[in-house]
Parts: sequence; C-alpha cells; structure tokens
Amino acid sequence: MDKHIINVFNLESNVNHITPLDLFKIYRNFDAYIAALQDYASQHELTEVEKFYFNIETDPRRKFFYGISQTYFNNYFLLIYFILSNPVLITKPTFTNLYREKHLLSEITDHIINLYETMDSKSSRFFNKILLDKFISSLDFNSLPDDSTGLEYKTYFSLFTQETIRLKMYLIKLIKDPKWLEHPEQGLSEYDPQFYQFIFEYHTGLKLNSLNDFIQIKKWAQKHLDQLMKEVNQTCNRLLTNDQDKQKSIYDKMILVGNDQSQHWSSKQEMIDAYELCISKYRRIFIAQNQFKEFDPPGLIVFDNPLLAGGYYHKGNFYLNICHWANGNFKYEVENLTLHETIPGHHLQIDISHHSPNQNYLTALNYEPCNGFGEGWALFAEHLGDSMFDDPWIYFGYLQSNILRTFRIIAEILLHVEGQTPKQVIELAKQYLTTSEASITSEIYRYRTMPGQACSYKIGLEVFKRIIKEKFHVVDIKDYMRSDLQDWYKQLLWQTERSLDILLRENEVTWTFDE
Repeated sequence: MDKHIINVFNLESNVNHITPLDLFKIYRNFDAYIAALQDYASQHELTEVEKFYFNIETDPRRKFFYGISQTYFNNYFLLIYFILSNPVLITKPTFTNLYREKHLLSEITDHIINLYETMDSKSSRFFNKILLDKFISSLDFNSLPDDSTGLEYKTYFSLFTQETIRLKMYLIKLIKDPKWLEHPEQGLSEYDPQFYQFIFEYHTGLKLNSLNDFIQIKKWAQKHLDQLMKEVNQTCNRLLTNDQDKQKSIYDKMILVGNDQSQHWSSKQEMIDAYELCISKYRRIFIAQNQFKEFDPPGLIVFDNPLLAGGYYHKGNFYLNICHWANGNFKYEVENLTLHETIPGHHLQIDISHHSPNQNYLTALNYEPCNGFGEGWALFAEHLGDSMFDDPWIYFGYLQSNILRTFRIIAEILLHVEGQTPKQVIELAKQYLTTSEASITSEIYRYRTMPGQACSYKIGLEVFKRIIKEKFHVVDIKDYMRSDLQDWYKQLLWQTERSLDILLRENEVTWTFDE
C-alpha cells in the first residue's frame, strides 16, 4: 500500500524527509485519497496494519473530521512554520522538499478557505468566534535572522507570509458573521455520539464496545487520578520539612513543593547542561549497556520561544525550550522529560521504526492512528529510568506529568460527551494542575479543537502496563528492566508502531476499562 500511495500522489518516499506538503497532497482531495486506498485493497491482501488504516481512513466519519481539522492547533501552515522556525531543518532535505513545491502554498490557502466555504451548517457549529479568534491570532509568523538563512529561505518565507496573510484576511472577514457568536462553546456533545466514539478510536487505536463505554472510561480515569493524587500527597510529605505545611491541602502542597528554590535553575546553561547529561546517561544505559539499537543519536536543539511548548521531539531532535528557565522550568522535570522525548521514549522508538524493514510509510506520514502506541510508549518510558523511586523529586515530576495525562481523559469526556464548556473544565482543572491559568486554558482548548488525541497518552501507557502484567506477570515497576522484558521491548520496537488493538491481539491480552 505504501508504494501505491506514494506513486499516486507523488509523495516524498523517504520517511525522514516527509513534510506537511505530503499530507496536503493526499488530503486536499479526500475522495481521491479514499479511491486510491480502495483501488489498492481490491487488488491486494492487506496486512494487519494496512487493514487498520484502510478501515479507519475509509470510514465516512473520517471525512467529517478532516473537514473541521484546520483549526489553530492543526493547520498546514503551523506545521510548515515548525520547519521554518528551526535552523536545523532548513538546510536539510526537508526544506528542499518544501521549496521545490512552494507553488502549493497558495493551494493550501485556497483549500482551507474552501473547507469553510463548503462546510455545512452542522459541521460549522464546531467552530465559534472564540476559536476563530485564536486561529487568526496564530497566523502571525517571524522569520529566522538573516544571518542564519539563505536566498531560498527568504523567497519561501515571503511566499509563506503572503499566503498566511491572505488566509488571515479571509478569516477576519468571515468572523464578522454573527452566527459564530451563536455557536456553542462545547465540543462534539451536540453531534451524534458516534462521531466522538470514532475520533477517540482513531487516535487511541482502541476499539470501544459501545457509546456507554465513556461512562466507564471516565470512572476509570477518575480512579487513576485519585490514586495519583494520593501518591503525590505522600511524596509532598516526604519533601516538605515544615509540619504545618504537611497539613495543607494536596493542591497547596503541590504548589509549595513545585516552587521549592532547590529546584530552580541558576542559569540557562545549567538547565541545558542537565539535559545533555541526562541524555548521555540514558544513551549509556540503553545503547551501550543494554544493547538497544541506535542508528542516529538524539540531537538536542535549544531554543527560546514563549509561544511554544517546553519540550518535544521531531525528526531526530529533542527541542528544549528554555524561555521559562527562571520561573516555570524545574530540575525535577529533567529526568522524565528526557526519558519521554529521547531514550528510551520517542527518539529510540522512532529511530528504530524508521530504520526497520517493518516500517510502514502510512504511520510515518500520518501518525495519528498510532498515537496510542507512540505516546503510550513514551509515557511508559518514563518508568524505565534508574532514579524514579530513589529520588522523591524525580517521582514528584513523574506524578505531575501523569496527573496531567490522566486529567485529559476526564476533560475530553466532559467536553465532547457530557457537554461542559471549556470554562467549566478549566475551573475543574485548577483542582489538579498547578501550571498557570494561561497554560491550563491552552490545554483545554487543545482538547476542544483536537478531540481524541489527548486520550492516547494515559490509555496507551496503561495498555503497555496491562500487557506486561498479564504476559510477564510483572506488577512492580522496579522490575520493568528485567532482561526478558528488555528483549520484548527490543522486539516490539523493531516490529514498529501499530494500533493498540493490534498490539493487544498480538500479545493475547484483552482490554477493558474495569481495572
């Protein structure tokens, strides 16, 4: 199926050099994309992964979600800007591919405008003035400094800016229609429930039995969240030295511990050095000592941008945002973020996948249906460090991360099943999350505009843990680096990513949300 899709749509064949334009080529004419999949399936026997992709991409509900996908979180221009804002990418084939097909920029603008122009009244109700305002504000971009770019970059960025301004002007005019004020703030709750069920399954890769599962999923997530809050309470009590502070609420304790001066950085360089040292440590443990495959070592790209996340992985590099080094980034985050983003998390998994003969081009082109595997593995990787249970600070950082990933599931169901507004969910989030209100608001609107995706982290994690418990009879996290489990991890990563349903079947483990 890979070669067929590449040939039909003239896509970049090297998975390491795929750009957002390759996604645009297949999705700009969704009917042609579906026809290409159906044509291939009519003439070939599909693999398990291909069957999964075929079934989920040709589902009629998939086209509906593509039609509403070009929001401020998930549009082609933001994906392209990620490349344009990173100097390490613009001298590589990734930028060469963008530049070669720069004529597509105007087609992207036309395409997004056409999505709005042809959207039926039901679909358009997914959007409202708040979301459109956020989309408009996200379309302001800055180029890299002149001394770090060449003529081709300047030419491309000029065209890019021209088209994003054209889209912005269209949206400014569009938003004047009073109907956007009347549209609901809630997510998919006013649609047929099958739509949220589909997008939940699309991102997690886990098939549900019925719409009633969401009642149980919310209870399941709340049970996990309550347990995590108990653990963070115990951990805070270990770290607090004042007995009066130990009598405070769990939330107040988290604030006190999280802002402890011992966990603040003295300089940007100290923060950078800590991450470099941590990456080096886990390369030594996993690559040198335990013989996990490594084709390319992870790079560390340091940048300073308050508009972007604190850390993320992309094409061989861990991008570390140091903009909040003095107030917002803490030492207790280093271990878990490194494990998650580099080794043995995203970098190790994707580096192996892209070099494995089992690699599936579709998963590299559009990773979303394997989010449950990829994000689940990265969250699971946080359990494979050598310091979590010896250092209460590191465990506190892990708990903060896990609380966020677990709360996301509850927030999603409140927005898209129970019909709460973002404002209501933001107020609830303040009981569990200690980040700023601006950060929490951004998180909740992410769930509002990208339904399903945020559920993949915690659910993927728990699927990995369930398989290990039932297949290897291991419950204690301290045993997760046992030699037979390491052999399984190596085999698993070499087989490459797949849906959680396929992963469970391959390991003969059943899944329910009852535990």
